[in-house]
Amino acid sequence: MSGGVESSTLLRLLDAVGHTPEPVFLDYAQRAAAEEWRRVQAQCARLGCAPLRLPMAELGNALGALRPQRFHVPVLHRNLIALAVASSAAAALGLRYLCIGVTADDAAVDASSRPALLHPLSEALAALQRELLCPLQDLRKAEVVALGQDLGVDWNLSYSCLLGRAQHCGACPQCLKRREAFQQAGLGHADVDYARER
Repeated sequence: MSGGVESSTLLRLLDAVGHTPEPVFLDYAQRAAAEEWRRVQAQCARLGCAPLRLPMAELGNALGALRPQRFHVPVLHRNLIALAVASSAAAALGLRYLCIGVTADDAAVDASSRPALLHPLSEALAALQRELLCPLQDLRKAEVVALGQDLGVDWNLSYSCLLGRAQHCGACPQCLKRREAFQQAGLGHADVDYARER
């Protein structure tokens, strides 16, 4: 769970269908890690579940240092890493299902969110007695926003900004995608306030 639109909706969806979520937050030295973690904790508190934080900043910094420039998100193919780590956590906790909030929009821009990677990963996880669920994978971000709204997500507790400030900047790629999705869903009024307008 990152605290963004998709993971916030997924948390509520799992709760709504009778699952007991065990949210896992990965701190892999992303610039927004502290703010994301704060939002994850707040959302989980609303449902009475306790998120698990796994500190992976040293790994994230090491992988990020291999790239020619420093990015807000230092880890490439992060879903691949996230699922490997989550699988280990699930095995330790005796959990069968792993859930990830990838969407159709993610698959369009991120190789680690595409069925070509997720299907073989699902088969590999099955060999470890784990099952991968991707309930949002056929939805666009605007559809996820609409679903989250129906499920009662408190959008003020969610966080999508790459910069890691307390208030969404309104200008980074994640903020722009978020705003567009809320507008497309007809819920611009439900979105958070932004630090500045473009």
